[in-house]
Amino acid sequence: FLTALYGLVDLATIRAGESLLVHAATGGVGMAAVQLARERGVEVFATASRGKWNTLRAMSLDEDHIGDSRTLGFQEKFLSVTEGRGVDVVLNSLAGDFVDASLRLLAPSGRLIEMGKTDIRDPQAVATQHPGVCYRAFDLSEAGPQRMAEMLSELRKRFDTRMLKRLPVTTWDVRCAVQAYRFIS
Repeated sequence: FLTALYGLVDLATIRAGESLLVHAATGGVGMAAVQLARERGVEVFATASRGKWNTLRAMSLDEDHIGDSRTLGFQEKFLSVTEGRGVDVVLNSLAGDFVDASLRLLAPSGRLIEMGKTDIRDPQAVATQHPGVCYRAFDLSEAGPQRMAEMLSELRKRFDTRMLKRLPVTTWDVRCAVQAYRFIS
């Protein structure tokens, strides 16, 4: 939740009425980002592998807002759904051609917030290739201890008032390690 809050609020300065694409939305940061964005009145698009789409549906995402994180088809699909406008913010954890597709999906003045560490781009090169787009890679530690404490306090209040829900947890008996690893994959 800290990573999602810092990326969306502090770096992307996401606002009500905007749209957000969360890549790998069934992971911990992704699920947190979906909740935080919705709480702020943001339209959420999400990608995950097809095997995890039921998780996205359980998060109340409809078919128009779900894309495959294993193919580049999400770009065309979401451009169609947004009638060519694209999205305002991408919270990215993918690499290679998927970053390029995400950059092309951004609306004018869009922001790609990069939390993945496998394909960090040069912000100036991105700005040259995609005028008006802001690219920002980050680590949560950049927030510093004071801001992290403020965010933790903010999150605690939201959990206490049930504005946010805990992420689902699946436990396995240690004797079922093989099945647990299959499930995770």
